[in-house]
Amino acid sequence: MITAYDRSMAPFDWAAILYLIFFALLFLGARWWKRSGRRMPRYMPAAILLAGLWFGGLPLFDQLRVGAMNMDQMSVTKGRISKLWDIRTRSRNTEPLSFQKHQTNITHGFDIGGESFSWHEDSRCPVATFCGFAGGPPYLREGQKVEITWFADPLRFGKRRIVKLLMEK
Repeated sequence: MITAYDRSMAPFDWAAILYLIFFALLFLGARWWKRSGRRMPRYMPAAILLAGLWFGGLPLFDQLRVGAMNMDQMSVTKGRISKLWDIRTRSRNTEPLSFQKHQTNITHGFDIGGESFSWHEDSRCPVATFCGFAGGPPYLREGQKVEITWFADPLRFGKRRIVKLLMEK
């Protein structure tokens, strides 16, 4: 039996749209506050607009970009998983408001022949690609036959992003 996990249609990311609406309302509220004569820092409307673009605009742009790609721009890899792997790196946490002294970054991945596919745990990626598996997919195993449709994303320095994953159970 073959199971398909297909994100090639790039369903709309409603969270990104809600973020845009929320930050647009914040921006309009800040403009209204400033016009009413009350004091507000001059940078506040720009900060709200920048946050709206970062949390809503960029994910939505990426969603539409991946959804508009043709199959000619993608590659297909077929074969059996030869190796599953995890890379755990621990580093000093430099975030100023964090209570943790160290942070652990986990990268999950698998190999098919000489080709490698990976994703970061807890990464913030749109649903158009498979880069945000939480804790690693439990259904992948060594020797499993898979077919992967992917592309090398130029906006992520050529990192491979899986768009369609077909696998046997």
